Amino acid sequence: MRTLPVTLLAALLLSACTRSNDANAPTTKTSVAQTSADIAKSYKQLKSMTPAPVNVDPVVSMLCIGRPQKPVQDTSKTKGPHAHTAITIYMNDSAASTFTAATKPYPVGAIIVKEKKASNSNLHPIQAHDGVGGMIKRAPGYDPDHGDWEYFYFEDPTKIESGKIESCIQCHAGAAANDHVFGGWANNH
Repeated sequence: MRTLPVTLLAALLLSACTRSNDANAPTTKTSVAQTSADIAKSYKQLKSMTPAPVNVDPVVSMLCIGRPQKPVQDTSKTKGPHAHTAITIYMNDSAASTFTAATKPYPVGAIIVKEKKASNSNLHPIQAHDGVGGMIKRAPGYDPDHGDWEYFYFEDPTKIESGKIESCIQCHAGAAANDHVFGGWANNH
């Protein structure tokens, strides 16, 4: 009589450990404990939310770097006010479904990545810095005054700035009503 429940338990455990038919298929599921370094290596496997890069306001583009405000102002003086960048947004499944449904707050483990590339422009030969910035929703208590988001930014994936980045926190405070997530780019495609 006891063999049936043990057999059933073994079958359930085995079925939970099986792989999908395509072991190489990309997945957008991520671990809640995933680090910014992990994401830097694999963010392009997340769901692309923009079918093509979206041009952004040059002033906003200049603000989105992982540095204090003074270098932003210095760069603006030397390279002009136009950054000529376009962004591509990537999200994991939980962030994408929350964004698409326009619900809030985002669940713990939500990941949003913005890849910033210099856009082609014949009007101004200014070189913009390519970079990747992102947000990871952490457990309640990580940074409750700022939505419990961990921010990260890098131009070189071996040199990642992450944590409670003040420039990111200040900028994303403007989207506090939407759990600190902007989405104006979604209207541009």
